[in-house]
Amino acid sequence: MLTGWYRRFSHKCLIFPVIQLNRAQKLEYAALLEEQIRRNKANRLSNRYARLYPWQRRFIAATKTHRACALIAANQVGKSELGRVVDAYHLTGDYPDDWEGERFDFPPLWWLLGYSGEKTRDLLQAHIFGRLKNQELEGGLIPKERIVDYIAMQGTTGACREVRVRHKTGGISVCQIWSYSQGQHAIMGDVVDGYHIDEEPEDQEIVPQVMTRTLNGNRGKGGFGMITMTPENGKTELVCKFMDEPTDGMYLQTATWDDAPHLDEDAKRQILSFYPAYQRDMRSRGVPLMGAGLIFEQDQAEITCPRFEIPQHWFLINGMDFGWDHPQAHIQLAIDPDTSCIYVVQAWKKSKKQPWEAWQSVKTWALDVPTAWPSDGNQHKQQLGKQDAVQQKALYEEAGWEMLDEQASWPDGGNGVETGLMQLNNLMGTGLFKIFSDLYEVVEEVREYHRKPLKATPSISVIVKVKDDLIDAIRYAYMMARFAEQKAEIIKRSLPDEDERDYHVRQYSVGAGGY
Repeated sequence: MLTGWYRRFSHKCLIFPVIQLNRAQKLEYAALLEEQIRRNKANRLSNRYARLYPWQRRFIAATKTHRACALIAANQVGKSELGRVVDAYHLTGDYPDDWEGERFDFPPLWWLLGYSGEKTRDLLQAHIFGRLKNQELEGGLIPKERIVDYIAMQGTTGACREVRVRHKTGGISVCQIWSYSQGQHAIMGDVVDGYHIDEEPEDQEIVPQVMTRTLNGNRGKGGFGMITMTPENGKTELVCKFMDEPTDGMYLQTATWDDAPHLDEDAKRQILSFYPAYQRDMRSRGVPLMGAGLIFEQDQAEITCPRFEIPQHWFLINGMDFGWDHPQAHIQLAIDPDTSCIYVVQAWKKSKKQPWEAWQSVKTWALDVPTAWPSDGNQHKQQLGKQDAVQQKALYEEAGWEMLDEQASWPDGGNGVETGLMQLNNLMGTGLFKIFSDLYEVVEEVREYHRKPLKATPSISVIVKVKDDLIDAIRYAYMMARFAEQKAEIIKRSLPDEDERDYHVRQYSVGAGGY
């Protein structure tokens, strides 16, 4: 039982007692401190997981459905740390209850790869397993007591070539650590369950070689892995593959300094000024497409704003983009009639979801709001479990959406894509287009949306149709903004058909996810 004087101590900040401690109390105090240190180390992984940002958790979730996930991000936003957290959970099997990513129910063979022995030691090993001290690993995200043994890396003091970890199942996970300086030939032949590549190798053959090693991994289901990097080598073959020509099973996510609240604003400004001008976008935004390649060139801070409650006199309109293998997307625009500023206030996208499934996710904010839709809404699709084919538009109307009578078009009847993009870009540049800052997927699509030159005719560039689902939905809603309806009228129109309870439910603020 703890003595009274211990209550003067906080778990974060120790306040020394004003009374003189006797020997027994000093011993008790020392034992308590040792126990606290031990528990802090044991809980280091779960504590770090609890502090992950939403965009980091979204990346983890992507590993469930994709074989190769790339986080191409700015410096110091937490990309390597995210990778280390994932590494530690796979090796221990101690996944948290809300883990949405891929899991191993057996001890995996996991690879870590970095520039050199020194880099893998300092950036990966030291954080995950701890440093070597007195021929033992001290423990890091993985506690010391879970580390069974290790094999030292030849030629690099304090570096490990292999670390063996006690898995939750009782078996032994094996983590092998490689440096790019060993070359692709060193990693040929093995069957691997998964990998974490930290920063891009200059040898463009290493990544495909690593991916090949996962073909028969994960007990024959095929392994998976992730790449965390800042694109310091420019628009390499690997970067182009993820950004311009992703195949099924590839996932790309980006992150900028604006996505990392732990970075100090003054420090960001001062450090950015030290970089050569040509490096600033790469260092702070992490995407090697800055300049002519981007369609929307504004900084993230210029086009985002905190969430707020939408006033009753503002106008609302929804937009949707159909999809199955690529996500279907749904958004809502709110228009301020006093300033003509347009806000993206709601967004949702998901692959392989039937209309009624999507409706369950968006109905709290999409109900009774006019909805713009693209031309393929007139196409006929086979209904799930039925033989007849119906228009997509009709399926979504049946599910609950208030679909506009006609497909999205400009007032003159046209539906030009470039017209919409040019107008949206102009609105962003003049401060008349904003995105609620918690709509991470919208922000990510906007900052990645770009053109690339045609291979046959490099002087001509085309829009890269990758991760553009929410942008398309925004464009359709913007095209049909003339049909937007006032929020107050939308609510008023629905009242006769709703009891008092439903009415109060629909009055909750946009801050809680509704109107």
